[in-house]
Amino acid sequence: MPADQTTKTVYYLRARRDDQPFDLQSIAKKARKKKSTCDATEIELGGGDVVRIQHFSNSNGRTLMHLTRYVPGVQASTLQPKATTAEDDEGAQPPPRGKEFKDGDCFLLLKEHHVLYCGHGISKSKASLYLSQLFREAELHDESSGFDLVPASNLDKLQLIQDHGVKSIQLAVSAFDLSLPKARRTSWIAKSLGSLGDELGALVSKDQSLTKQKALEDLIVNVEVKLDGNTRAIQSSQDFIEDLAETVLDDETETPVSEFTIVTQKNERITSGEIRLQTGVKVETKDNSVSHTSVWGEMGTYFDQITQGNLLEQ
Repeated sequence: MPADQTTKTVYYLRARRDDQPFDLQSIAKKARKKKSTCDATEIELGGGDVVRIQHFSNSNGRTLMHLTRYVPGVQASTLQPKATTAEDDEGAQPPPRGKEFKDGDCFLLLKEHHVLYCGHGISKSKASLYLSQLFREAELHDESSGFDLVPASNLDKLQLIQDHGVKSIQLAVSAFDLSLPKARRTSWIAKSLGSLGDELGALVSKDQSLTKQKALEDLIVNVEVKLDGNTRAIQSSQDFIEDLAETVLDDETETPVSEFTIVTQKNERITSGEIRLQTGVKVETKDNSVSHTSVWGEMGTYFDQITQGNLLEQ
């Protein structure tokens, strides 16, 4: 891979509210008309984090968005190149006057309730939270009550799980998602794991050198649920783990699970990358980020592929 390229993952999601498709594209376009400048779209999400629309485009019936975030006043760590001392004490450099250091991006392609997402420092949960608050700031009251971005599944892999049964489930959960307010923990997985997120948040808060929100975003919690005895386990235990697998895979349920591996009774390992509709793409880098036009181009190509494969409404 060339030095000026990196690999990113693009996820296909569906916007839903009250178990119904939610036309995220039309609402985003309405909000953009009311909030037409970068400054007008800036929203503080807590912990000093400010998220805004950096680039916005409508093309081929699709809406493309580039969100960025920054923390006002944050300085960047520096070091002394080719230091001749045994150790080098790091310093800090403020941004140029009138500027701030960018601290993350994400990219979205919207087509009605269909959504492609690619993260580079802004999580799916934070992007969803930002858009909900943007709609509220734009006084789109009927549309600002929130929505879920849920993944779509590959039905062939689902059938394999149903045919062979579930032996264990390994969940990789974002600590930031676990730490969301209790009112936003809608699924039973989120509620069950939420107390773990509360404990992590309290632990991180003890270190005053850390920004709690940033620290939580950088943490992944791994949880494994496994049958004791596998096929000899009592029926209620087998039913529970199969219900858990169905919940994790449910296209219409918002859970804090970012990655997972399901092991069948025949020891077949099925990862989230095989279950979920997602793809890896090579995109151009730009400074310490990636080129939004390069990501948008790859997203458009992937959307064409899943459209031609009749996977949008599978």
